[in-house]
Order: sequence, then C-alpha cells, then structure tokens
Amino acid sequence: MERESRNIYRNARIAAGMTQERWSEHLGISTDSVRKYESGDMLPGDEVVLAMAEVSGQLILPYWHLSRKSRIAGAILPELEEQQGLPEAVLGLLIQIEDFRATQLPALMRIAADGKVSEDEIPAYREAVAAITELIRRAYACGYAKE
Repeated sequence: MERESRNIYRNARIAAGMTQERWSEHLGISTDSVRKYESGDMLPGDEVVLAMAEVSGQLILPYWHLSRKSRIAGAILPELEEQQGLPEAVLGLLIQIEDFRATQLPALMRIAADGKVSEDEIPAYREAVAAITELIRRAYACGYAKE
C-alpha cells in the first residue's frame, strides 16, 4: 500500500487532535486496528472511514479512501489534493466554466453537428474532454470545500 494511503487515516486522527488510544475509543475499534490503518498494513472498512470523517471533520476522507481502495474509483475519480476554502473552490469552478464556454463549447458544437468525431476533430474533442474532466474536478472541490 502506498505511503500516502496510510497517511490519510493518521492525518484524520491528528486533525481531530487525538492519540491513537482516544481515537480508537471514539471510533469503537481497537488501538491495534488504528496502528494497522496508519502503518498501511490494513484498510479500514467504509463505516469506520465514515466515522473518522465525522469525528475529524475531514469530510473529504471517504473520497480519498475510496479513490485509494478501489483501482476503478482511482481511475475514474479526479484527484483532489488538500481541501480548499469554499470561496476559492467556487471561484475556481466559475473561472473554469467561463473558460470552457469561451474555448471548448464552440468546438464541441461543431463536432456535435454531424454526430461524429472526424479525424481532424479528434484533437479538439480530446481537449474538450480534458476541460470537462477539470470542470468535474473543480465541482468536486466545491462539494468538499472547507466552509
């Protein structure tokens, strides 16, 4: 298991300001389990992660857990680093929307006109898909922003 995977659980505990012993009591699990989660020897179950998120206030923790737990989720979900503040996240999304409308939407309208992506339209199509992926990432960032 990757080093960063185990740190998300340790970081949640530290954000809650708790020792491993106190953390285990709040979560209703053994201290040994906490050590195993933090060392990367074992992954916590989904219910435990939800409790960790609630106790620590790190509502993004289940998102990070899922993206690391499942290779499919890791491949599909956009990478979210640290939580942003809500104003910063919303502003980033709005800027991305305006940029998309100005640069990608016209190209997508042309591509969609005949319902096919021709050979010469492939680069513009790929660029538009990348811009949509960034819009999704920024929307998730708003959903997990610090209020």
